[in-house]
Formats: sequence, structure tokens, C-alpha cells
Amino acid sequence: MAIAIDDTCKGYIANERRPARSIKPVLKLLASILIILVFMFYAGPKLGQSPWLKPLADFIEERDINANMYFYTEVEEFSEANINMENTMAYPPGSKR
Repeated sequence: MAIAIDDTCKGYIANERRPARSIKPVLKLLASILIILVFMFYAGPKLGQSPWLKPLADFIEERDINANMYFYTEVEEFSEANINMENTMAYPPGSKR
């Protein structure tokens, strides 16, 4: 008795073993998670203490600013900075207007 195999079953017979899955995707996922954890718990805090980021971190903490917000509409300093940025884009220095 012959078994007919069409394209829909892709060559697998009921008792035939399927090919083993690769471990590479799992290793890539674990490596990515490890990199994120290293940045969160080691590199990020170390960068926050660096001399060029420390003043910014102190400014954010002193004014109790939620640094996770995308738009700082309720903080006066950022509102003024936004107005200045919009004016600079509309009227760039050296333009003849």
C-alpha cells in the first residue's frame, strides 16, 4: 500500500519524526534579556552618577519631574524651552525675515 504525500502535509508521515528545533532563538532571547538587565541594574545607575549626567539627574529630582512622561506641559521650565525651540525653528538665527 503506497502513501500519497501532497504539498499540504509537507512530507511528514504520521509516525515520522519532525526535525529538532534550533536552540539559537532561545539563546538570542536569553542574551537580549541579560543585556537589558545589565543595563537596568548596572550600566544605567553608573551612567546616572557620571559627571555629565549628574546635573541633569539632580535637576529632575529637585523639581520632582516625572522623567517617564513624554510631554512636560505642567513644568514651567519645559514650557519655556518649548516656546524657545518653536521660535528658533520658525525664525532661525541669521535668516532675513
